[in-house]
Amino acid sequence: MKIKKIFDKLKRLFTSHGTDKSIYASVIILSVLGVVMIGSAAVGGVTDESRTITLAIRMMISQTVFVIAGVIMMIFLTRVFKTRFIGHTSSLAIYAVGIIAMIICIFWSDSKGSHAWIKLSSISIQPAEFMKIAMILILSYFLTENESSFKVKGEFRDEEMKREFYREKLMKCVVLPMILVGVVVLIGLFVQDDFGTTVILTLICFMCFIATPRRYYKKYKRIAWLIIAIGSVALVVLGTLVLEPYQLNRIYIWLDPLIDPSNLSFQIVNSLIAFSNGGLFGLGFGNSKQKFGYIPESHNDFIGAIIYEELGILGLALIIVPTSIIIFKLLKYSNEVKENKSKIILLGIASYFFFHLLINLGGVSGLIPMTGVPILLVSDGGSSTISAFISIGIAQAIIAKHNRQKYSLDSKYVPDLQ
Repeated sequence: MKIKKIFDKLKRLFTSHGTDKSIYASVIILSVLGVVMIGSAAVGGVTDESRTITLAIRMMISQTVFVIAGVIMMIFLTRVFKTRFIGHTSSLAIYAVGIIAMIICIFWSDSKGSHAWIKLSSISIQPAEFMKIAMILILSYFLTENESSFKVKGEFRDEEMKREFYREKLMKCVVLPMILVGVVVLIGLFVQDDFGTTVILTLICFMCFIATPRRYYKKYKRIAWLIIAIGSVALVVLGTLVLEPYQLNRIYIWLDPLIDPSNLSFQIVNSLIAFSNGGLFGLGFGNSKQKFGYIPESHNDFIGAIIYEELGILGLALIIVPTSIIIFKLLKYSNEVKENKSKIILLGIASYFFFHLLINLGGVSGLIPMTGVPILLVSDGGSSTISAFISIGIAQAIIAKHNRQKYSLDSKYVPDLQ
């Protein structure tokens, strides 16, 4: 009886309330593909044949639990999230919790020396993954409602009052958001030593800033592009001084994958071999050769290579097409919704999915330097999976509200909107 009620609730979720069903369908495809391919990749994780099936089942169950937890969070947020919840106090509270969580990661480290995890017994949490979504919400407030609160009422008594007003507006609407982003970036780089996650977080924040429709930010957007250009040139010129040796090695490997195939470029070379093995149609499900000790983290950062090796172009399409649908729909609704805060949230989440896909597949295929980020909903990992579901729940809540307003229908009787 309880199982029937659960399925009834899921059915109602997918057939009413104005949510976009193509996004849900894409999420399901990615999640199922992820669970199945994590199991396949895990088979190559041990040399003892008697343990391979056990390990595969254990990892599939683990990822399934994360997916179920994520679905629950998604359903909950789809029903209850309101953009009005994101105000000045709540934004700063979320930010403070996120910063504290990222800082205390210093007490734990992984095999690579980074401090990106909070490890509690068998449970590991990566705060930076959740901070990506948090920063989207925080910036959606500071770049819209916060700025609109500075309205000129009447005339200024004197020039000093006028200067003070615009000085305060500059500090609270431009400088403060920059400081909030800057602190997160510095913690990610120098406390957590997690370059890949920090790059994505920075790109997401940059896109949120560029997306704000408030006219006040027009001149600052030009300055932001200039800073990005200067920063990129400076990074290229001064890279040997500011980057860690292992980060420089990734650039050298990208420029010449065969520089040290038995050591430094071992992963990327075998990843490229996996793509070569896959050809057009793949070797068949479960038939990957490179997962047997040739590609470490084959169930995580390099799962895209294993999927292509086994399923060929179809496997790649099962990653790219659903993710592209999610991105396209989020951008579409971002353009349609009237509320500025909602526009930034939807575009921020679209950027979140886009940069994860671009940087992961670009890295494992050798098109860009490898930075070690997962494919959302596909790669093994509880934090990235749950945060992705949270982002979809938030997006669907905004989409549902938009569709209800667009069609002027009661929430209980909204048809299946595509």
